[in-house]
Amino acid sequence: MSIYVKIGINEHMNEQLINSLGLLNVELSKAVAEREVQFLDELLRWNQRINLTSVRNRVEACEKHLVDSLIMLKYLPASGRLLDIGSGGGLPGIPLAIARKGLEVTTVDSVGKKIHFQKHLKRLLQIKNLKPCHERLLPLGEDQLIDHPFDFAIARAFSSLDQLLEIALPRLKPGGKLLAMKGPEGKRELADLELDRFVKFCTFGGQYSYHLPSSRSERRLIIFIKN
Repeated sequence: MSIYVKIGINEHMNEQLINSLGLLNVELSKAVAEREVQFLDELLRWNQRINLTSVRNRVEACEKHLVDSLIMLKYLPASGRLLDIGSGGGLPGIPLAIARKGLEVTTVDSVGKKIHFQKHLKRLLQIKNLKPCHERLLPLGEDQLIDHPFDFAIARAFSSLDQLLEIALPRLKPGGKLLAMKGPEGKRELADLELDRFVKFCTFGGQYSYHLPSSRSERRLIIFIKN
């Protein structure tokens, strides 16, 4: 493939990302879109050696990884401390760190190879506001993250809501928000959640449902606010 063809393909992908996010009322500059696609391509390249994602098609990955992550820009401010729980290949933390330089993003995962990839991305794209951490977070764990609480915690398709609340709440500041990114199962999980267990520690902040533009895959964001 010639360099000119590759550039044309990348420009098309950049435009696809910008246009898809525009349909969801999220604005992204061309410069940021280019860096997001660089991240995606590196994710797919490394995925040939270590398991980072089950999505291998580039166009599909653009929507299900980048668009799905970057829609969270609607619910996050320009600055603050964000914890990405169970980040895996860096989703949604790395796309958010690329798009919002004012956010201090800490990504945590228990699999060392995935954090090794994230550290490589940090160096490659010079993402100064990204801090990948190899750690297994437990509900009552002792770690430095508890000593330095966050403004926001986010998790994408990670565990059940009750387990996620047990892990996230101790690591949030009072007034801090947990953003739980779910698929269609989110509605059932919320209905099954025993909110009485957590009423002293948090309040329900609302839920938002939407569909990804091309695949029409259902997504649901559920928010809790620490008391």
